[in-house]
Amino acid sequence: MNWMSLAVELAREAMSGNPAKPETQTMPQRPADLGTALAQQFALIDRNMEAVVQTVNAHNKKLEATIRRQRFWNYALGTGLVIAIVVALIALIR
Repeated sequence: MNWMSLAVELAREAMSGNPAKPETQTMPQRPADLGTALAQQFALIDRNMEAVVQTVNAHNKKLEATIRRQRFWNYALGTGLVIAIVVALIALIR
């Protein structure tokens, strides 16, 4: 998955919100003044950013697990390569 598709996916998830939460389902009332409108918009932005941060953190945990698994396999394959080279050298010496 490339970075651009990840960014688009995260943005879509953040904009869609979580349907289980009742506060994201209700539309705010039309504010009477600019201060209230800005406060509502900033609150919406904060909620969306929290959703993005949660998604990125979950993705990072998956990547960390994958990196640990890959590191183990790299060590195992490297060890196998060294053993194969030693066996080949022993076979050539005899």
